Amino acid sequence: MEKKELSKYLWKGLDYNRYFVIKIIPQDEDNAVIIMCSKDRENHHWCLEYMGGGKYFNTVIELIEYYNSRFKVPFHQFNIPRN
Repeated sequence: MEKKELSKYLWKGLDYNRYFVIKIIPQDEDNAVIIMCSKDRENHHWCLEYMGGGKYFNTVIELIEYYNSRFKVPFHQFNIPRN
């Protein structure tokens, strides 16, 4: 899916000032999981947003494990900052 097509899943309530959007994983035609990473180096953490709700994680491994336990669409590996 092209970047422009994926942008339809982003909503105004996401905090683009505090987080980088790392990955958008469509779940169906109307909803996607949004993987975000904190921009704050002193409080670095990860966020998974889905249908208006967020869940926060200390590590990307925790986020991936949570995702894999709850969503059917596969989480494809991508390059992520480890710091």
